[in-house]
Parts: sequence; structure tokens; C-alpha cells
Amino acid sequence: MLLRLADADVLPFEFESFAETVTRYVDEIVTMTDEMREETERTTLLIADDRYVLAADPTTTYVPPTAQDPVPHLNFAPLRNILTRLEASAEAYGDALDPAAMARLSTADQRALDQILIRTERVLTRNEGLPGRPWFKHQIYAPGFYTGYSVKTIPGVREAIEQRDWQLATTQIGHAADALERFADQIDLATEILSASR
Repeated sequence: MLLRLADADVLPFEFESFAETVTRYVDEIVTMTDEMREETERTTLLIADDRYVLAADPTTTYVPPTAQDPVPHLNFAPLRNILTRLEASAEAYGDALDPAAMARLSTADQRALDQILIRTERVLTRNEGLPGRPWFKHQIYAPGFYTGYSVKTIPGVREAIEQRDWQLATTQIGHAADALERFADQIDLATEILSASR
């Protein structure tokens, strides 16, 4: 991989797979939220009907669970909207990335394109970091708060939902969408350089 990167006239990046992967991550989070909402509703009904108390062993001490607040319908539209744009930007870059266009790039254009491509990953970070862990800056991948080094995808959003902090989840949805928008902006700049060489 290092040889491929070192020998390339322009960094050999493509973005369509990334767009598909992040879309899958968002789908997972939406599904997780829907399942949490359904489970909370089911558990609340069981508590209201005293099912846990009725099913408990009367010879042992038992404290039934308490009802939790309902899971609201979070607004995932900012993420969905930017993912639509990201998919279009990634596809446009892929279309513009042909060997003939690459051969016509001047050395200055190759350098400019490389600088843009290098920034793509960097714009997915946020200086303030993640809630409770400002040293983790990446908005798409980070170790989980309780999972050691095991990765969490779109960690700010996912962990806020897992902690049932709905206001924080809404804020983190905005931060993740902003990071992806900056990413799409970089891809569009790279596409402009390739398109100008045609």
C-alpha cells in the first residue's frame, strides 16, 4: 500500500465505498433507535400491568424495573441529506477520475489535487472532540466509551442514543452531518480540478 501511494502521481483515493459504508452506519443507528423505542414501549406496558411483580419468585427479594422515558423520534434528516449529497459527490469524482484526465493534469494540478485528497480524512474531525473525550476528534470512527479499543461508528450520535441523552444525540447528529458536509466539499473541489483538465 505504501509503494502504491508513494508511486502514484495523484493519491489513488475513491469515495463511493466510504459513502456506502457511512450510509450503512446511519441505517444501523436509525434501526437501533427504533428498536430501543419499541423495547421501551413494551417494557413500560409490562411494568404498568405489574407483569414483573407477578412473575417474580415470592421467596426472594425482587425489585421490579422502573419505567424509562419514551424514546423520541430523533431528526436524522441532516445526516440523510448530507449522505445523499456525499453519494452524488463520490460518484461525480469517480466519473471524473479517468486515466486520460489524470494524464492531462499539470504538476501543479496534481499537487493541488493531492492536498485536497489529504484533507478529506482530516475534515472528518472536530477540534472539540467527542462528548466526555475531547482527545478523540474523529466524528465517524472512535473507540467506544465502554468498549476499550473496540470501534464505535458515528460515536457521538451512537453513544448519546445508548445513554438515552436525546438532546446530546440531536447535537451530535448536527456535528456528524457537518463533518460529512466538509468531506463532500473536499471531494467536490477534487472533482473540479479533474473536470478542468478535460
